[in-house]
Amino acid sequence: MLQEFERRLEGAVEGFFARAFRSGIQPIELAKAVQRYAGDNQHVTADGVVVPNVYRITVGPKDHERLEGFGASLPRELAEVVVSTAQERGWLLRGPAKVRILVHDDVKLGRFRIAGRVEAVDGPAAGARRTPTPTSSAARPDASPQAGPVATPEPRPTGDPPGRTPESAGGFDHTQVVSTAPDAGLRLVVRRAQGSNGVSVPVQGARLTAGRLERCDLTIQDSTVSRQHAVFVRRGERWWVVDLGSTNGTKVNGRRAAEHPLDPGDQVELGDALVEFVGG
Repeated sequence: MLQEFERRLEGAVEGFFARAFRSGIQPIELAKAVQRYAGDNQHVTADGVVVPNVYRITVGPKDHERLEGFGASLPRELAEVVVSTAQERGWLLRGPAKVRILVHDDVKLGRFRIAGRVEAVDGPAAGARRTPTPTSSAARPDASPQAGPVATPEPRPTGDPPGRTPESAGGFDHTQVVSTAPDAGLRLVVRRAQGSNGVSVPVQGARLTAGRLERCDLTIQDSTVSRQHAVFVRRGERWWVVDLGSTNGTKVNGRRAAEHPLDPGDQVELGDALVEFVGG
């Protein structure tokens, strides 16, 4: 996931990584930080494990100047990391993932502060909005403890000198939204299996397991299929199939793959069983 994060950023800004970047914050550090923050600020609910979906990252002026070369790509890709990590680890997001990158004069070069919260978009009644649940602030070990939960509207951080607020600092402190709504009309259809031909399940939510076990979302009664053979996960706007260390492996369109993105019409082989990813 993190390799793909860097690859997309390299594609967004040609030659950016070729320039000297010997000190200051690396984008990969921010990606790891949001993953770690989500893992450290889980809330167990009746629905499952909920993690923050809204994040604020505060950096110093020099780091901000360097990182803004990515424009809107960096906040957007960081939000994608939040969504993908939640899907892979079975966490719940109460709303779209949003990341803001702000600047503050008292943050030193190479340091940053991160704060997050759960911001729900649904509610107990139609049109209602749940009160956001703040989480404790976290950062790199030597970062300032002043950062707090994100608020709406965004408050001026404590200690901001006049004229140097996040709103007036310019750059790329924009809110980036990554939708968590599943694609509609997609299905997994078993086209070939020893005892499950024609079995079909809708592709919804963020994670579906496939294997011989009855508790799998797609149960395939075929001796060449492992008990938990593979998982279909939603990463950003695409679905992927990920092999779970199966005995007979997974193939996509005839090619063996540990993990692979899917398009409607793709043929996924789980052992000898054939499953088609069907579009609506």
